[in-house]
Amino acid sequence: MFIDTHCHIDSYEEHSGENFEALLARLKNDVGASAAAEPAVTMPEAFIHVACDPAGFEYAKNISEKHPFVYAAYGIHPEYVETETAEDEARLVEMLKHPRCVACGEFGLDYHYDKEHREQQLKLFERHLEIGIASGKPLVLHLREADDDALAVLREANLKNTTVHVHCFTGTADFVSKLLELDMNLFVGFTGIITFKNAPNVREAAALVPLDQLLLETDAPYMAPVPFRGTPCHSGYIPYVAHKLAEVKNVPVEELYRHCRENTRRCYGI
Repeated sequence: MFIDTHCHIDSYEEHSGENFEALLARLKNDVGASAAAEPAVTMPEAFIHVACDPAGFEYAKNISEKHPFVYAAYGIHPEYVETETAEDEARLVEMLKHPRCVACGEFGLDYHYDKEHREQQLKLFERHLEIGIASGKPLVLHLREADDDALAVLREANLKNTTVHVHCFTGTADFVSKLLELDMNLFVGFTGIITFKNAPNVREAAALVPLDQLLLETDAPYMAPVPFRGTPCHSGYIPYVAHKLAEVKNVPVEELYRHCRENTRRCYGI
């Protein structure tokens, strides 16, 4: 069994035109074991839905209350650096207290599209770290093309005994090595990117992450794995990520699933 540790169900509905109930029905009817020799589109045991836009907090609350197998994480993505308000942060703090909330995030740094607001992003990242640490929840970090700044901030933060999920890892082996050296309870999530031909850096990084620090995720509806690349991604595609990750780690896929399921329990308590 597996859990998709990071997906955006509302965005999947928007991008695919398929509502969550229809997706669930379709996944439940799929035949095939995810640990078979070939991957099979398979229903996950549970979903962690990530609300990283304040406008989506209510959706996350409602869907996590409706389905016992859907959990929620709440954060504010760095793309909202220019629009985030004090009211948004106050709502975030309240949502982190919800009984179906399992994490604070995603938040962090993203210089891929926006280097112009680097200083603002850094200040926001530091503030969100304070909010997340105070909540006592695991932290879900979005770190894209901001390696040096991310490491500088994380080294200054008091993360001892704090659980951190660096999600959708897209960086280098050097970056992940430096993250692994930090004094925090680190997990690293890999998505369909690990199957892309043009992502050898991600596979090189995954090879360095210990089995007991790996997480499976999709970041759905983005970055569907090969052979579905270019279509809306959903949590049923996790087996394609798992098989490639098992290949990279040179372990049987059943062993990889066991480790990742236990890691999810240790990271998120589910």
